[in-house]
Amino acid sequence: MRLAEVILRERNHEIKNPESITNWFRRHPEIVKELRKEVIAEELPKEEVADTIFQNGTFEELTSVKNWINLLKDKDRSEDYIKKLVNTLKRACLGKFDKWNIDLVKEGIWCYKHPNRLTVDDARQLERTLKDRNFDTASVRMPLRSFFRSKGDPQAHMIRGGKPKGHGKYADLYVERERLDKMLEWIKGLNHEAYLTDRFMFLTATRIKATLNAQIVNIKEFEDHAEVKVFDKGVRAIYPEGHPWIKYLKAEYYYKELKPFISESKGTIFQISSQEMCNINQTAIKQFCPELIEKYGRLDWNHFWRHMFAQHMLRLTHWNYGVVAFLGGWTVQALQESYGKPTEEQIKEWGLKEMPKL
Repeated sequence: MRLAEVILRERNHEIKNPESITNWFRRHPEIVKELRKEVIAEELPKEEVADTIFQNGTFEELTSVKNWINLLKDKDRSEDYIKKLVNTLKRACLGKFDKWNIDLVKEGIWCYKHPNRLTVDDARQLERTLKDRNFDTASVRMPLRSFFRSKGDPQAHMIRGGKPKGHGKYADLYVERERLDKMLEWIKGLNHEAYLTDRFMFLTATRIKATLNAQIVNIKEFEDHAEVKVFDKGVRAIYPEGHPWIKYLKAEYYYKELKPFISESKGTIFQISSQEMCNINQTAIKQFCPELIEKYGRLDWNHFWRHMFAQHMLRLTHWNYGVVAFLGGWTVQALQESYGKPTEEQIKEWGLKEMPKL
């Protein structure tokens, strides 16, 4: 940021519009290089740090970072979660985001920031820079806000919260039952195990990883149904192996198809790979529901069936979000926001039916 200020101050006769500073950088690499040296000599001793603090675990031992990590541990956050947040802070201090092919230091518009001296203004300027390049900044904003809160910074609230851009994008993802049945029949003819796996996900809202990890020993059979304990996504600090859920399968419905298959299995119920399931479901969706690709773009092909459980079970229970949330393993808010948005026709029907009762 300091380099940009120097360029605009000393050479603004060449730059008619301050917004063209990035283009000016590209056209004058040698001048930028020299000016950057001047800025480093003049300004950076006050704020820049050696890149060695970002190596070999040194970063995590810095006072502000260490205190933040300890606070996260006190909240029972998992090691993976903490590592993810700390790595985001490190990328912000470096001004380098490999997944977006961004290195702001090389561009001359950022310098290494020591986390002890990183300010909310720095973070907000970083967000503006990323946002101007059309990147969703939620994955950067939220860790930075957490970090500043851990330091008791009164300006931490200036870093906005909010959901990622794509949040709730698939809340109205719905395919009618007749087409789903045709899809399942087609998959059954192609690969019987894939069919049984998809039906399991559809009937129980279990994610693909938990489905493929489901163990035969965790099945209990009763006269009219079977109960399968699965370990699905959950807060790792509380559920290191995944959140345990009991899924119910009617004996004379799906379980009568699954039971003969189980007798031939060992260990896990299903042996098919997640990638093979992905390939099969992608082909099926493109063949039977091509409009979904046009509307949503690339889908999580296996997760599709969890969405179908939500939408169809909501309709079967007359939009009883509480019941469906318990069955599928959501909070009511998550179900409403991401999996079960009612149609405009449904809202209209409710309005015309219920408003006269007021």
